[in-house]
Amino acid sequence: MNKKISLGLAIAIAALVAAAAVIFTYNYALDRFNSMISSVSDKEENYTRISELDTFVRASYIGLMDEKVLLDSILEGYTAGIGDMNAEYFTAAETQAMNTDDTGYKVGLGFGYEPEGSGYIIITDVLIGSDAETLGLRAGDIITAVNNTDVIHFSAGYDEATALMNGDEGTKVKLYVKRTAEDGVAEYFDIELESKRFEIVTVFTNIYDTIGLIRITAFNDRTDEELSEAIDSLISQGAESLIFDIRDNPGGSIATLESVLDKILGAGDIVTAYYRDSETVVVKTTEADVINMPMTVLMNERTTGTAELFASALKDEAGAQLVGVSTAGKGMLQETHKLGSGGSIRLSVAYLKTSSKRDFDRIGIKPDFEVKLPEGVLISDIPETLRLSQDTQLVKAIEVAGTF
Repeated sequence: MNKKISLGLAIAIAALVAAAAVIFTYNYALDRFNSMISSVSDKEENYTRISELDTFVRASYIGLMDEKVLLDSILEGYTAGIGDMNAEYFTAAETQAMNTDDTGYKVGLGFGYEPEGSGYIIITDVLIGSDAETLGLRAGDIITAVNNTDVIHFSAGYDEATALMNGDEGTKVKLYVKRTAEDGVAEYFDIELESKRFEIVTVFTNIYDTIGLIRITAFNDRTDEELSEAIDSLISQGAESLIFDIRDNPGGSIATLESVLDKILGAGDIVTAYYRDSETVVVKTTEADVINMPMTVLMNERTTGTAELFASALKDEAGAQLVGVSTAGKGMLQETHKLGSGGSIRLSVAYLKTSSKRDFDRIGIKPDFEVKLPEGVLISDIPETLRLSQDTQLVKAIEVAGTF
């Protein structure tokens, strides 16, 4: 039987919804908001609170508001309030940059970056062989101005400044950079870079006597091809066992992980995703390629997501020994949904478990041999020529690999 509500209540609810729509312009946000609040009264109360705040601000605030920045901030705040530690909201500019990362190629200036505490842009890594490296940029440098405008003076701040840095191939950008020396003295310099198309190499090799080292820095669409070439090369050089170094590896897509593991393991159901109402095997390998060699895995607290699954799969399916420290503990599957605005939201939609039913979310994968680097030392701080004397985790991995 259909239930009727009074015309007055219907009008009131409609008015509240209309008021809230000033802020929640994106249909996705409304859909999610509605689905999480079950009753009309709860929706009415929440819309009222939002409308009240918006009405007061618009009537009283003396400054100028940028509606785009406001909406991005609301969606970012909504995402932060979900309670999902892995959820992220990305602006349109961030989404565009992110969409190129998994392809194995990227158009950019040749360095990674993230927000710096005071509102500026800090460089996190510099691509080997890029103009950024040739011209002397380093991780830790801080970009204070883009195209002669101070980053914090852009109306949209960091987002607007980085949007200029994410231009199409051939776009030139002038950066003003601050570098602070160990003694605390800061120097400033200008640099002009052109946005170029880079191949993102994720697999690097080395060999120590009969022990082959394969470092995987991330999982993208080209990693499986690079891995096959690396394994073939090391075997041809006389490798009898392999060390996979996935320290600082931030992971990647499940599909890429599946293709990578298919180069190493025999047939099996490797990873199962447990959704709200169902479960699905999301990584299944065949016997197309099997490596019958002893294996060791190097990992650390920044080994994340699918990289953790990689370590666990090699341990469960191939008897690999794990060396280092416990991994990050990101044991949930995220999906990215693109919004009509061009922005996107990444949300956890399932728990992941390995074939041994290992649950590692917020726990991490524990090593068989726990070894820490010296206090305050990062992998990136150790020169290649000093690896065997300063990289204590690598030294232990070589020792373990040599005992097979």
